[in-house]
Amino acid sequence: IFEPVRKNSGIISDVAGDSMLAIWPTAHPDATARKRACCAALDIVRAVEQFNRPFDDRQLPIRIGMHSGYISLGNVGAMDHFEYRPVGDIVNTASRMEGLNKFLSTRILVSAEVLDQLDGFCKRRLGKFILAGKSKPVEVWELICKAVEFKKEQKDLCSVFARGIDAYQRQSWGEAIDLFNGALKLENTDGPSRFFLALCEKYRVDPPSAQWDGTVYLNKK
Repeated sequence: IFEPVRKNSGIISDVAGDSMLAIWPTAHPDATARKRACCAALDIVRAVEQFNRPFDDRQLPIRIGMHSGYISLGNVGAMDHFEYRPVGDIVNTASRMEGLNKFLSTRILVSAEVLDQLDGFCKRRLGKFILAGKSKPVEVWELICKAVEFKKEQKDLCSVFARGIDAYQRQSWGEAIDLFNGALKLENTDGPSRFFLALCEKYRVDPPSAQWDGTVYLNKK
């Protein structure tokens, strides 16, 4: 997973346990850097898929979270131990986005900030989430593939899912449930459809408060 980062002009900032932190630092907001980061994420998924092919019984999973914003780069530490690393809320948020993949059974989740004014990729909006340990919502998207690789089956699934999300936000629980079930008929392993189907079934029995705006709270049942 290092090579796709280097190939797309990224910097491997840290390796801890089975995770890697990569950054695309620029002096000013730069759509090119964000595009390269998205390409690296898709290349990583492709590399892991290739690695997994000989192993039917054991598949190495991959989860990627991406966020964009301001960071500081500098030495962090004390006494005789210093590390040169990025510091800022976006590092923590990217980590939380990576963890959100576990709930949604997805592989690449990115914030709206990553995709701002970025063309050439197929993605689907999953809604606003309050990530673990956070107080402000993040608009989360699934990065699916490059636009030239978008298959009809994926397009159909995204279309039905988008209608389901719209019904969910309108609190039209029955309609949303039908649409998410329809999405699962197109792809029975689709994690986001399963996640929101369960949420709609819960809200149909126990509706949210009047102030509810569709935001998903991960640290609340």
